[in-house]
Amino acid sequence: MVQQHQNIKNVLVKHEERVSREQIAALLETIATKLKEDGTITLKLGEQSQTVQLPESVVLEVDLEEKNGKYSLEFELEWREGESSGTLTIE
Repeated sequence: MVQQHQNIKNVLVKHEERVSREQIAALLETIATKLKEDGTITLKLGEQSQTVQLPESVVLEVDLEEKNGKYSLEFELEWREGESSGTLTIE
């Protein structure tokens, strides 16, 4: 019998709320500042707190979708923990 690996998804933080464009801009500015500094971002929701350290290089995915007059714009950053973020060099 062949054993298959199951992809187990562990949702660490999930949140959705209606906010103003100004609030979104402030949030994105904070994220940009944290990425420029040391890449450490802490998400806080009530008593819950989750800190993540992004590597120097990540995959950026941008999706703009429309379905029945409802639009969705998503920005997603992906990386694997411990994944090498260096650049290949040949000497």
